[in-house]
Amino acid sequence: MNNRSQLLKGIRPTIEIDNSKSTDLEVFQSVSLRPILKLQNEVILSLINNFLAEHKVVVKNLTPNKKIERLHDIFKNNIQQKQLMLGVVIGHFTNDEIVFYNANKKETTKRIITMLLERVCSQLELLEF
Repeated sequence: MNNRSQLLKGIRPTIEIDNSKSTDLEVFQSVSLRPILKLQNEVILSLINNFLAEHKVVVKNLTPNKKIERLHDIFKNNIQQKQLMLGVVIGHFTNDEIVFYNANKKETTKRIITMLLERVCSQLELLEF
């Protein structure tokens, strides 16, 4: 493992999950995606709040279900924001993880976006605009 990969893995939080009966994609999700999303949580929330402010999307007065709906619409309709969020995660991949990502790009991208949305939607109280 090269120095960059060691450094990246060293700063990730550890999440204990039994992967003994998991597929390669599930192992990748548990070992790589979950720790990266947890590490990048503050950045993700900051970027979402910045997007909401720049586009004057008011969510404070909405019900939780409407907030979730609005967030899903942002990721569905705003390709630039979706790509930015993917970059926040993919930028923390090791060389081996990049190889795996490229071999499984469609499914991995889908998992990243789903997990990212779940993470943001579980912290609706931190949306500021």
